[in-house]
Order: sequence, then C-alpha cells, then structure tokens
Amino acid sequence: MPHQITIPPAKVLIVDDQDSKRLGLGAALHPLGYEIVMAASGREALRYLLTNEVAVILLDVRMPELDGFETAALIRSRRQSETTPIIFVTAFTNAESDTLTGYTHGAVDFIFSPIQPEILRAKVQVFVDLYRHAHLARAQERRLRELEGEQARRELHKLSSALEQSADPVIITDAQGHIEYVNAAFSANIGHSAAELSGRPLASLQPAADGAADLQTLWCQVRAGQVQRAEVTYHRPDGQPYHQATTITPLTDDAGTVTHFIITGHDVSERKRMEAEMQALNASLEARVRERTAQLQEVNEEIEAYAYSISHDLRTPLRHIMSFADLLARSMGDALPGKARDYLSRIQGSAQRMSELIDRLLDFARTGRHQLTPQDIDLGTLINEVISDYLRDPTAPTITWEVGPMPTVTADLISLRELLGNLISNAVKYSRNAEGGPRIRVQAELIGGYHHVSITDNGVGFDMAYSHKLFTVFQRLHTYDHFEGHGVGLAHVKRIIVRHGGTVEARSAEGQGATFTFTLPAMPSAPYPQSEAHWVEQA
Repeated sequence: MPHQITIPPAKVLIVDDQDSKRLGLGAALHPLGYEIVMAASGREALRYLLTNEVAVILLDVRMPELDGFETAALIRSRRQSETTPIIFVTAFTNAESDTLTGYTHGAVDFIFSPIQPEILRAKVQVFVDLYRHAHLARAQERRLRELEGEQARRELHKLSSALEQSADPVIITDAQGHIEYVNAAFSANIGHSAAELSGRPLASLQPAADGAADLQTLWCQVRAGQVQRAEVTYHRPDGQPYHQATTITPLTDDAGTVTHFIITGHDVSERKRMEAEMQALNASLEARVRERTAQLQEVNEEIEAYAYSISHDLRTPLRHIMSFADLLARSMGDALPGKARDYLSRIQGSAQRMSELIDRLLDFARTGRHQLTPQDIDLGTLINEVISDYLRDPTAPTITWEVGPMPTVTADLISLRELLGNLISNAVKYSRNAEGGPRIRVQAELIGGYHHVSITDNGVGFDMAYSHKLFTVFQRLHTYDHFEGHGVGLAHVKRIIVRHGGTVEARSAEGQGATFTFTLPAMPSAPYPQSEAHWVEQA
C-alpha cells in the first residue's frame, strides 16, 4: 500500500486582551472548520507557542503589558515560530502608523476594525493553505529521504552480501595497507577469522622470503594509482602456503588521493601444487632419461666394441682360408678334378663375400664411433659428386637422372656422403634391369622445419609387409643370387640419420620401384634455390 502522508490540523491563534473581540474573531472563522486557540495576552500566546505550532496568528496591536508589536518581536526571535505568519488586528484610525510599525516587527498582513468576516476568512484561508502545503512538502521531503535511505541501505546490504558471500577472496585495506575488511572466502583460505585479521598489515601474512622485492615494486605502483595483477603467496597459521592470483585496485577520493585498496582474486593453490608436482615429475623423468640414455650409450659402445673386436678376430682365420685357397688354385689348379675345382671356387667366393661382409660390419661399427663435425653442405653439389662417379664408370648401366632444387643443410660431410652413396647405389642396383634402364629422381622439400629428401627409382620394389626389416643389420628382402649385397647398407643409413636428429622411411610396391625419404633439421634461414629440376642422361 502507498505510504499515507498525515498533515496535522491547522490551528489559528487569536491573541487579544478583550473577550468580546476574541469571541468575535472566533465566530467569524468558525465556518472554516479550523481549530481556534485563544490567548488573552502576549505572554499567554508566547507560552503556548513554546510547545505548539499554529498556521497563522491574529494579533491585536493594542494590549496592556506586552502590546502586539512587542509580542510579534518575541515570536520572531524564537526559532520554532520565526516563520509563523502574523496578521495584526488594529483600528482603521491608526492604520497608517500601525502598518509601518507592524511590517517592521514581521507582520505579513493587517485586518482593520470593524472586521469584515469574508475578508478575514479569505486572508486566513490563504495562510492555512500555505501552512498545509509547507507541511505536505516537508512530509514528502522526509518520505523521499526515508525512501532514499531505505534504497541506500538495500544497495549497501546487497553489496555487502555480495562481498561476504563471494566465492573469491576480497580484502579492503586502508592507504597504509592495514586490513579493514576480509570476506568469508579469504578467511577460510588463509585460516584466520575476520576479527583476527582486522587492523593487521596485509604484508604480515606474506613471508619475507617470497619475492619481497617484487612485492615492494608492486605496491609502489599501486600506491601511485595503478591497478596491478600478480600471484601472491600468503602463509596460513600452520605454515602452509596459500597462493592467490590477485588484482589490487587503488580507491581514491574526489581529490585523487588514494584512501583504500581493494584486493580481489582467486585461489590458485591447487594449480600451484599441480605445477610443482609436474616440475618434480619432469625433473625425475629427465633424470631417468639421462640415466637410461647413459646406460644405452654404454651398451651401444660395448656392442660396437664387441662387433669391432669380432670382426678383427675373424679376419685372421679368413685371411688364412683365402690365402691357402689361392695357393691351392695356383699350384694344383689344372691337376684338380672338375668337381674339386668347383668346390675350390665356391670356397674362394664365399671367403671373398665374408671379407666384404666383415668390412661392412666394421664400417657399421665405426659409424657409431665416428665424431660428427656439422658444417653447411650444398646438398645439390654433393649429390652431383656421387652421380659423377657413375658417369665416369664405363661399366655402369645407362642411367637417367632427375635432380630437383636442393637446399643447404647442416650435417657431417663424411657421413652424409656415405648415406647418399648407399641410397643412390641401392636405387641403381635394384633398377638396373628396368625397361629403358635405371631412372633415378632426387627431390627435396621443406616441411615443418625439416628438409625431406627423397630418392626414387623404377626398380623391382618390395613388399611393404616386410618394410620393418629394411633398416636392420643383415636383413635383406632380395637374395644374393639376384642382387648382391650384405644387408648392412640401410642399417648404416638409419644410424647416420638418427645421429643427425632425422628420420628415414621407405615406400614401395613390388615391380613399381621404391622411394627412400630421409629428413634433416632445417636451418632457420636456408632458402631453397629457385632453379627447376634438371635431367642428366648417362651416355
């Protein structure tokens, strides 16, 4: 329901020492329905006005002791009645002198005897209406202030509840950093009640060792009026850290002076704990990787040393076999029966292959022991050098070469030349029986920070089901009778590439040639030449 505004009833105070005149004035005003209060003297009127409020005063000018002018002066001197309208009642014969004196003492109007009731009622009615309007305005003003106060209290309660019930911590400090308010979330996180924290320096909750210099810099910037964000560590009573992602906002007065700071944020203790666990786990993993790498390196070195030793140890009996077989062939070759000569030939051939296999095994062992010397290498020039060996060889088949634009790479020159020699010689070997002769294509492209170099031939290819055996020592997908070899070359290629931080893979289908692709890390500024691929056909 709307609030009802109550206006007190209007009172008219009639002050006259003559009863007949008081009664006459009261009778004239009776039709208006106002409450009429009568006083027989100025002193009686003053006593009444001490505790009562009236809408208008009808005051006789001629009275004994205190006349009307003196009474009016005293009424005007009092704060509670200084604005009450006074209408002087005087005889018409004294009108001019009384009027001047009356206005001097605060009169607002005059009524002249003999009284005309209509005029009297009209004048009184005007001041009563003003009285009621003034009371109504004051009542409405009071009600407006009450409503504004209620609204302000509701808004303040809402803000206070929002701060108190916020799931995120909120702190308010004075300009010196002493805590004036903390909400329930911060109290719960820090392990102190609001009463325990009130008045304490906020800095007392932060350990001196935890980024003290950074905190000093932070607060200097905040005191200069800048909003700052940081991760701050507090300590709970049990010594456990509490981490908070914090925003510190300075509050200023109208003059721009910082009066308070409001600190908001959210608890990141769990994230910090997980980060610490992750760092510890990473450190543990890195230590285990280093330990495992060292163990593997030690095992590899032992295996390489063992292979190197075995290869050397095999050379002596093999050299004896080859020497005595050659001696037997020279001394008794023609005298031997045909079957014996065949056996002798097989012994010599097998011994020769064994010698070559030992050489390749030694090369493979040396690959792991060879100290890499990275340098910038023009890959196109190196490939052309390998190709030139075939161009100068009169026994080599007719080969068609396609070499695309090549980058400059960073690698060990000896190892990279051996790698290219192995891959290109394989491509030539397995495509020598292809229709139209071997056709070898070498291409390169930059993908994801790595140079991808591919060597494609038109040879016999292989079944991809056995591709996992390609880069393993002594594993061959074609027999020695069809294609010579020892099953070490591709294992050698893989070891070289892995030591350079790259990868190698093969794609093929039987009868459709093969593509071997290796990768090398690219230099940040290693542009590809813009020249097109060129063809070289061996005569």
